[in-house]
Amino acid sequence: MTTKKDKPQSLGHIIKNNWFLFRIAVRVTPALILLPVLKNIIFSIFSFLTGTYLLRCVINGFQDGKSFSEMIVPVICVCGAYFLCSLLSSAYDAFLEPVQKLKLSEHLKKMIFAKNESVELGCYEDKGFYDKYVKAANNIENRIWGVVNTVYNCLWIIMSFSLNTVFIIIIDPWLIVFAAIPVIAKFTLGEKRNKIQHEYDMKRQEEERQRDYTRRTFYLNDFAKEMRLTNIYKVMFARFNRSVKNIIAYIKEYGFKLGAVDYITEELYEVGAIMGAQLYSVYRTLVSGTMKYGDCLFIITAISEVSNTLMNGAQSFFAFHENSLYIDTIREYLEYEPKIKDGEFPAPKSGDIKLENVCFRYAGQNADVLKNVNIEIHNGEKIALVGHNGAGKTTLVKLLLRLYDPTAGTISFADRDIRDYKLTGEEGYRERFGTVFQDFRLFSMSVADNVLLRRRRNGDEAVVERALKNSGAYDKVMTFENGMDTVLTREFDDKGEVLSGGEGQKVAISRVFVKESSVVILDEPSSALDPVAEYKMYENMMNACENRSVIFISHRLSSAVLADRIYLLENGEVIEEGSHHDLMQKCGKYAEMFTLQARNYVADGEEVRA
Repeated sequence: MTTKKDKPQSLGHIIKNNWFLFRIAVRVTPALILLPVLKNIIFSIFSFLTGTYLLRCVINGFQDGKSFSEMIVPVICVCGAYFLCSLLSSAYDAFLEPVQKLKLSEHLKKMIFAKNESVELGCYEDKGFYDKYVKAANNIENRIWGVVNTVYNCLWIIMSFSLNTVFIIIIDPWLIVFAAIPVIAKFTLGEKRNKIQHEYDMKRQEEERQRDYTRRTFYLNDFAKEMRLTNIYKVMFARFNRSVKNIIAYIKEYGFKLGAVDYITEELYEVGAIMGAQLYSVYRTLVSGTMKYGDCLFIITAISEVSNTLMNGAQSFFAFHENSLYIDTIREYLEYEPKIKDGEFPAPKSGDIKLENVCFRYAGQNADVLKNVNIEIHNGEKIALVGHNGAGKTTLVKLLLRLYDPTAGTISFADRDIRDYKLTGEEGYRERFGTVFQDFRLFSMSVADNVLLRRRRNGDEAVVERALKNSGAYDKVMTFENGMDTVLTREFDDKGEVLSGGEGQKVAISRVFVKESSVVILDEPSSALDPVAEYKMYENMMNACENRSVIFISHRLSSAVLADRIYLLENGEVIEEGSHHDLMQKCGKYAEMFTLQARNYVADGEEVRA
């Protein structure tokens, strides 16, 4: 996945990017967007009236000899309306806004989760794509609020600027010149500041990701044994310290640049705009006598307001620009088109599987992992894939499941290319498979949920019980206080159960028995079992899956004896195939491997029998 770097952004691109997120916010939570728009318009008017205009009216009224009662009535009316609107605004902030924000936040997370689920497995092996995922997930919520709040700010700016500017021009048009000074500086320096800030954030996020990974290795159970039994913790400490040191270096490097830009902008605002306008107004009031006292006070307050709104207007433009820099990454991630495309045909319930001249190469590698593989699996047939590590067995299974597509060649199911079938759903191709991998995961949920891996339905208790019995996990699960409702792991439940590797594998194997799939794939799910337990597990599996196709990978060739046909892979190629008896008769590579393994399980001097 390519990355756009330092590409100048046009005004149209900036608007398009910000509109992309703003449109999502309006669609998901219209109340969260439209009510604050109305609130900002109303309160910008109140801010003008109470902050500058009423003060001008009162002071000029006294100077012109008006009575107190003439001036107090409009003040009371404005204040009463302001307090009523403030009460309604507080109610909105306390009750409606938190719910709407949570709703929008949940929607954004689901967007990220849905995209993550839809992309092909290869994306997880692409550092560039993973970086985009992390940055999109970390930034999308902040950026959507950045866009929404900038829109709110723009509405406030437009209202406040319009009201104050009209009256400033009525009093003295030349005063607008003072307000323009800091704006010119802001537009001159703002884009440079945004680029510095964005570069700083990107570098810092990368180091923070390294730091956070190191931190996880110290508290996640996956790393607990290695951290305690080896000296890897010293390496991780050094890595953590290096990340922190780099973050500090970035703070020093970019903090000085950002501080210098901010200092120049602030001084031009304070000296050029505020003090210049104040001195000019005081001169006209006290020296030349050409300005009323109320107008002078109004100008002193209003010029600061106009200058602030112009500054904020410039800042809002650069806020949109800054948001756009981050939204580029978010959009690249969300708009990524998965390479594994859905087909249009529903997948049949069962059928033969055929691989013809299948080749596959992982992205970024120079050699094929699979080379001209030809395999045929008849419906209901039991197939064993054997071979040394790295022979391509697991890759072949991933191709069968369409987690990847072949680089060359075809895979067919029921005499149709699997790329023509719908991928997921009840009619989906993957729904025809029940699969357990060696690196399976148990979730911090009940045993039943871990077996079903879907929402529960009526009658599922019997389904789970049968699946646990078929896998050999039932007796162990029934020793738990809450049986199949017992939560696995203790991450969220102090009474949860922590299973051993072998027990966990049996629960994972149970999953294939709850699906009405025509094909069962077992990618070394029994590595934590002893040879006898593994053989018994496969024997039970074959009996339970009598009418289903079974494809299993096992390093222990004793289990391959149960298969109708065996494929021996080496360096990505099928070098032998046939039944156990046929391959032993050939006295080839399989027979050699089987004999070597069998010697580990027979007594000295005892003959190895095929």
